[in-house]
Amino acid sequence: MNRLKILQLEYFIAVVKYSSFTKAADELHISQPSLTASIKKLEETLGYQLLIRTTKEVKITDKGIMFYQYAVDLVQHYHQTVEKMYDLNVSETPKINIALLESTSQWMSMVIQQHRSQYVEQHYQVNEVLGLDIAVTKLLDYDVDIAVTNEGIKHEDITSIPLYEEEYFLLTPRGQFKRTTSISIEELPLIVPNQQYQVRKHLDDRFARLGVRPLIVMEVDRFEAATNFVHCGMGYAVIPRFYYQSFRTAHLDAIRIRPKMSRTIHLNYLKKRKHSDRVLSLIELCQNHWTF
Repeated sequence: MNRLKILQLEYFIAVVKYSSFTKAADELHISQPSLTASIKKLEETLGYQLLIRTTKEVKITDKGIMFYQYAVDLVQHYHQTVEKMYDLNVSETPKINIALLESTSQWMSMVIQQHRSQYVEQHYQVNEVLGLDIAVTKLLDYDVDIAVTNEGIKHEDITSIPLYEEEYFLLTPRGQFKRTTSISIEELPLIVPNQQYQVRKHLDDRFARLGVRPLIVMEVDRFEAATNFVHCGMGYAVIPRFYYQSFRTAHLDAIRIRPKMSRTIHLNYLKKRKHSDRVLSLIELCQNHWTF
């Protein structure tokens, strides 16, 4: 896509944002006739109308809405790509990109802190990865250097290293189940992650294998939110052991689930990628952190 077409997309996005050719032209620092001509040319190229313009307002068509969503993604990706290309010229230490689970952020923060003590000028980009398929795609597309997942990745191009095993616990208000060392969760109101998350898929698989029919009363995006709802008495959260040991779960109890439910956390990286010494060092630190 050449620069002219990128400009056309940016012009279209601005018109939609301000619902006005006049305001968009002012913001873009171009004349209104030039903006109008650019949008018209874009519509002619596409073969369908994006905007309906009257003397009073500008409305977006159904196809315009769909095109707008694509346009925003394309423009954002274009600018990110250009920024990365310039980064190669001004920086000798590219960012290390890490995809991880929310529940692993505590120990990973300690590992990164240790890593940065060795490479003080190193920058990191950390993103939460939702599903296992997304983690695989990000690795294969070179979007991330390493990915932390709650099960191993079986792919010929990916190395998947088991780091540690942890149980799932039931998070409850303090003292609600006194002198209870383990509990069945089959009939309890549960707070679990939303469907798109790795942990939810993992839990659903475990429920199916154990023959458990969970009573799910709430689905949330993050363990932090689940913890807050437990504090409010909305239900009980199923969480991994090491998240319970974080500061967010103060004044709550964690009870073992019967029968036992657990997962194995894996560290994954692409085999065919020429990783820098810094990335390899971070991988080694992650492994050493769980070597007892």
